[in-house]
Amino acid sequence: MLFIWSAYMAMAQSSDSDTYRIELDINGLEDSVAYLGYYRGEKRYVLDTTTVNSKGIMVFKNNKELKTGVYFLYTKSYTLEFLVDQSKNFSLKTEKTSPYQNLQIKNSPENEQFKTFQLIMMEHQDQMQSLSSSLDSTSTEADTTRVRERMLALNQINGNRRDSLVNVFGDTYMSQILIMMSKSPELKLDSDSLTLDQKKAQYHYYKAHFFDGIDFSSEGLIRAPNFYGKVKEYIERVTFQNPDSVISSIDIVLDKAKNNSELFRFLMGMFFQEYQNAKIMGMDKIFVHLSDNYYLNGRVDWADSSLLAELDKEMKFLRENQIGLKAPQIYLSDTLGRATSLYDIKSDYLILFFYDPDCGHCKKKAPLLYDLYNKMNGDFEVAAITVSTDMDKWKKFINDFDLDWINLGDLSYRSNFRVQYNVRTTPQVYILDKNKQIIAKKLDIEQIESFINDRKRMDKFNQ
Repeated sequence: MLFIWSAYMAMAQSSDSDTYRIELDINGLEDSVAYLGYYRGEKRYVLDTTTVNSKGIMVFKNNKELKTGVYFLYTKSYTLEFLVDQSKNFSLKTEKTSPYQNLQIKNSPENEQFKTFQLIMMEHQDQMQSLSSSLDSTSTEADTTRVRERMLALNQINGNRRDSLVNVFGDTYMSQILIMMSKSPELKLDSDSLTLDQKKAQYHYYKAHFFDGIDFSSEGLIRAPNFYGKVKEYIERVTFQNPDSVISSIDIVLDKAKNNSELFRFLMGMFFQEYQNAKIMGMDKIFVHLSDNYYLNGRVDWADSSLLAELDKEMKFLRENQIGLKAPQIYLSDTLGRATSLYDIKSDYLILFFYDPDCGHCKKKAPLLYDLYNKMNGDFEVAAITVSTDMDKWKKFINDFDLDWINLGDLSYRSNFRVQYNVRTTPQVYILDKNKQIIAKKLDIEQIESFINDRKRMDKFNQ
């Protein structure tokens, strides 16, 4: 079932000033209503609607702009993809059961190219299906190996045929689609014959040339469905999944699109939404980077003042507590009123446990952390920091769970740790190294032991 994300527009009345006119004749089509849609990233949208006559003929026409892209006819029982580029007035005629084999095209060179490509792909699919069907329950291991080798060979042949079309088609929109389908230089990072330096060099070459041939100024790039996948692959698979590497790759992509306002806005929205509520520890650093270096830096001209105000407020809770940064210094006191500071606590690893004595979840997690603290005696220190300003509740919490570790608070609100460490909900856990650098945050208590052990092994290896 086709997913339609936006409401469709009513068909405009016919006029001499129509910007586009697309006539489709699908023999055998019995539906009475048809939609004209287009791709935008991974989504599909409806642009226009019209009626289908008894012979399967329909006409889409409107005086609104029709931009370059991959479009589709959609009815309840049928879908047909085609291209829109230079020509906005063309006709396509075909059979419902064999759309591209019998496709007749008038006034659309881009769809002549699209048809050529589709026929090559259909031939390849038929060959692969035939090979796959040749295997059954009686097939031997040798038969399977032979078929797999033939499939690999056919894939190579098909890829070469597809790539050769770029030279045949020249500088066209269809060529851009084909370039995005082409494989980037092959990586063999696991090869025993390569040294570590050779593997690094090959990876950097692969990453640097991943978008070769793709015209980021192209109007139709955003409406090419494989472009979205290409960018996702670059960010999520080609790029090492640590915040700084992802930030660097995002900046590269956005810089390539900076002169294409529609594409820049789309990509910015895509990244912003992806990392706004990042589920992987530390990846919220990307959201901070996008906010500070694009939205709050005047590089996103469509953001209204209310959004910018909200972002600026949110960044105050996120900027100072990113993994890799020096933990903000905070000055606190114990239950006897004796002053101390975070940096006064000496330990190879320091767990900051922010909690509220009234928080039910904190009451469940504090004993678990205390048991771990005793189990891993000497492996880390704990600074349990209450967010409450009620001395009686604080002392009761400590006594109820017999928490004989470093207990600290800020009953007079003299420090700003609630903002600096984003303690808007409790409990919150941070792990600092001996230099008071943040190395982890928002971990469950059950994850701390394995994290500390892994970190100790890594630190020992790096010595």
